[in-house]
Amino acid sequence: MKTFIPLIALLIPAAAEPLRTANVTAAVNEVQVYPGSNASHIATVGEKVAAPSSVQTGRRSRTELTFSDSTITRLGQNSVFSFREGGRNVELKQGSVLLQVPKDAGGATIRTATVTAAITGTTVMFEYNPGNWIKLLTLEGTQKLSINGSKTSVAVPAGKMIIMHPNATVIPEPVTIDIAKLVATSPLAGQGTFGPLPPLARELIQQTIQDQLGAKRQGDLLPTNHIISGAGTWNSQGILDSATYNQKLPRNPNTGNGP
Repeated sequence: MKTFIPLIALLIPAAAEPLRTANVTAAVNEVQVYPGSNASHIATVGEKVAAPSSVQTGRRSRTELTFSDSTITRLGQNSVFSFREGGRNVELKQGSVLLQVPKDAGGATIRTATVTAAITGTTVMFEYNPGNWIKLLTLEGTQKLSINGSKTSVAVPAGKMIIMHPNATVIPEPVTIDIAKLVATSPLAGQGTFGPLPPLARELIQQTIQDQLGAKRQGDLLPTNHIISGAGTWNSQGILDSATYNQKLPRNPNTGNGP
């Protein structure tokens, strides 16, 4: 008797395209490009930036980079951002960034000197002030934050934010932030400086807003007047002291009431 072995077709996802090149799609005031070892120059809208490169914004300056896979990166003022050839890792040395990764792009990571955020088809905001604070916020989707060198991570779903000291030994639980207010006040998330985000991202962000409104109507989410813009006190583990949540602090000029 002959034995027939069926042929099974294995569907293997294609490797995600590395973040090799990006076009400058917006540049406001002082934006510098550092193309590898070459001398820096002023960024111009429409120019192509190739890895390895860094982009730096000055005071009251912002920029937007759109990668070849449609990943969008928006930088706030006083930010230093870089990406390297051959991977989907970007590095934020200081400042604030909005990263919008399309659902089919294969994800990306944002690295700082102390923590790493893993992003897959998500719109996120990240603020890093070396020696002072880290803020990580998810507008839609879910991302994961881990301390460099650690195998554990904390999930940050839509509408949630983590704020911690850069040298914290543990990652605190995420807190809820008003996404509608964030989008209305943030130059990176709103449509004042930049054009609109892709339609699917806008739809999912709006769904986050509607979910929060529904939770407010049902009494599951209670609004407060607390604004956390980076100042505060930290405990011995690098977690924001609860007393900070009772302070009404000034709004961050880069990214509104969030990071």
